[in-house]
Amino acid sequence: MDFTILAVVILIGVGVPIRNKLIHKYREEKKKRDESNKDR
Repeated sequence: MDFTILAVVILIGVGVPIRNKLIHKYREEKKKRDESNKDR
């Protein structure tokens, strides 16, 4: 049981920051695309 708790904590501890970084990168790309479409 201790191992499963440890695995969950590690997954959350590593997964959430990675997910946030990917979401941030996606939003930046989307913003750039929206701005380049406005110029046309």
